[in-house]
Amino acid sequence: MLALASAIMGGGPAREVEVAVTIRDVAAAAGVSLTTVSHVLSNQGRIGEKTRQRVLDVANELGYRANVHAQQLVTNRSRTIAIQVAPFDSTSKSSMLIPNSEYFLEVLNGASDEADRNGYALVLTPPGVGPTTISAFAVDGAIIVDPHGDEGLLDPRWTADHPVVTAGRTTAERPRAYVVDNDHRGAAINAFEHLWEQGYRRPAAMITDRARSYTRDVIDGYQEWTKKRGVPYQAVETGSDKSAKAALRQLLDGPHPPDAIYAGSEDIALDVLHEAARLGVRIPEDLGLCSCVDSSTFNLTTPEVSGLFCNPRTIGGQAVSLLIGLIDGDEPADDTITVPTELNIRRSTLRSQTN
Repeated sequence: MLALASAIMGGGPAREVEVAVTIRDVAAAAGVSLTTVSHVLSNQGRIGEKTRQRVLDVANELGYRANVHAQQLVTNRSRTIAIQVAPFDSTSKSSMLIPNSEYFLEVLNGASDEADRNGYALVLTPPGVGPTTISAFAVDGAIIVDPHGDEGLLDPRWTADHPVVTAGRTTAERPRAYVVDNDHRGAAINAFEHLWEQGYRRPAAMITDRARSYTRDVIDGYQEWTKKRGVPYQAVETGSDKSAKAALRQLLDGPHPPDAIYAGSEDIALDVLHEAARLGVRIPEDLGLCSCVDSSTFNLTTPEVSGLFCNPRTIGGQAVSLLIGLIDGDEPADDTITVPTELNIRRSTLRSQTN
């Protein structure tokens, strides 16, 4: 951190200038030696708990921020974390850094905030980057968002020496798996129950490919719910071979036309909304619409679309916090962190209010 002080320059008005707080400032304010401050800040040496806490309190009050380069020399760490967002298509060779989704932007924002708070830099890497390439940056560990399981950064030759945290699970079980995730299965069941309460009796699920764990969780929850309610199971997968608009037309022309759609992404929900309007299908009267990922855009549509808020900033921050703990050698009590969700109900699923 940098402290701010007022200064008069050239006879002009006072203005704020940044003054770096040094280890000497902390030592003087705490009434201890430079060596004591150094040991406390690097977590070394035998320092009494009262002295240690006093130094930390003074450092925090003064806004002291450790010299990262000096810490790197002492700890032999780069204090740099890699973060990678997997492509939507499991067979895609795309080098796109971030899918067109507010969710992923917010995950990155949360990760960036937590990394900065702990004095770490965050490096955003393309999906195809593996151990050989990333080694040039000497990162201490990595986070993979919505992994498929075949990412290069999950190569055992990499994970043997570098901790990896995933935001979402991989398809196959793997050793030393540290995960931050939502309960999408339970959230899907809750969303379908909301649709049921609103009078919808034939809801369908429209998802992306099943390479991502959350889509598999949605389908698992949907299957469980349809069995419980005794309603037709209708799940359709969209992607390069079938657009969401084409999938909606297929469902509406089928033997059991759905009266609601649980969409597996923001894009799917928006495509369904636009296609329904083109076909003259009224939302929510004829067709309910809910997205398993919420977006601020849904507040601007007509009608506004219900969506599941997944707390993406919390996911990003928790992933970084968990990874830094692993880098420091702290084994967590639980290798999976579940972040709660909230169903934001809007006009697109409030059928009862239109009757």
